[in-house]
Amino acid sequence: MKTTLIVSLILSCLGFAGAYATTNHSHAAIGKPGVQENVTRTIRLEVYEYRFSPSEIDVKQGETIRFIVKNTGKKKHEMMIDTMQRLRKHEKMMREHDHGAHTEPNQIILEPGEEKELIWHFTQTGAVDFACPIPGHFKGMRGKIIVESK
Repeated sequence: MKTTLIVSLILSCLGFAGAYATTNHSHAAIGKPGVQENVTRTIRLEVYEYRFSPSEIDVKQGETIRFIVKNTGKKKHEMMIDTMQRLRKHEKMMREHDHGAHTEPNQIILEPGEEKELIWHFTQTGAVDFACPIPGHFKGMRGKIIVESK
């Protein structure tokens, strides 16, 4: 009985650590964090219940974009740039485990009325997604960034 309990606790801790580790990944498929000195363009976004405006953005490969994001809603929201597969995984992790505040270089967290910026360098062509991975927000709060060749 005691051994079973200990093994269960160890497995639970390993599962928790594994779920948390899913957010620590390489961003090579979607680009990389940018720096202020290299910003080529600024794009303003508005987040509110339960939308991004605009929800589709066109950029060129090699651009470093400064996203200025304003939460005009009444709830906390996030903007996270990633592949849809990783965004879904992150939303699931948030649903299953309350980790409190967390940040990744491809994410910003906005309280109601707050405005923040996220600078991102787009290195690859193709479609990149963004979403609010907060449980209950994810289904409607999604957008797409189309990265075209120069």
